[in-house]
Amino acid sequence: MKKRFACILAFWGLTVGVAAQPSYLLSKKNETRMGLSIASMALGNLYIGNQLNGYTEAALLALTTPAVPAYDRWALQRWDEDAAHRSDYLFYSAAAWSAASVCLPALRDGSFKSSVPAAAMWIEMNALTWVFTDLTKNLVTRNRPFVYNINAPLEMRIEADARKSFFSGHTSMTAANSFYAAKVFTDLYPNSKWKPWVWSAAVVLPAITAQQRMAAGKHFFSDVLIGYGVGALIGWGIPQLHLVK
Repeated sequence: MKKRFACILAFWGLTVGVAAQPSYLLSKKNETRMGLSIASMALGNLYIGNQLNGYTEAALLALTTPAVPAYDRWALQRWDEDAAHRSDYLFYSAAAWSAASVCLPALRDGSFKSSVPAAAMWIEMNALTWVFTDLTKNLVTRNRPFVYNINAPLEMRIEADARKSFFSGHTSMTAANSFYAAKVFTDLYPNSKWKPWVWSAAVVLPAITAQQRMAAGKHFFSDVLIGYGVGALIGWGIPQLHLVK
């Protein structure tokens, strides 16, 4: 998943420059700060991530089911690979939706340059969400629910990724992309009759993704709840920070 998403980021990165358009404003100072912050987190995450190891079979057998709050217990003993695949499709759908929204300024103004700020914000939004999510995962090292499920494949239960439950990356990325797309649409077309439908889709898409991640045994409720909040905040916040007052 990460390699394919990185290709999408690289593609849009070719179009990015510092420019302005009627709705959003970029500045070298702010974008440089954002870029350096993301790069610093990425380097730290690379180092920390390399220290994370999976379980040995003996260590896995010695694990006991954790005492989790009632709202997190539903995810325990869940394992559904089809649900995991469905969450992938939802994630890519949100990414495609937000990528398409980058074209809205160009369509509105009839100029390709109008979409340059939206493309830059799209990259910042995805990079920040992705790096912050993965850094948190590597720092917290919470076991995924399926680690405690003997019906899940052993090779998945012992790998390092099985210790990256908090918080949900699929949920945070889907929420960030969905809220970004809805925010850009409503900023550009504030009087559109489609606004309620656009925001309804933005709210529901990551919520379904979150449910599928729990059904797959990949995350606890608290993982997807925090992931949803973080992603939604970044997806809405990046355009808001660049909005011309």
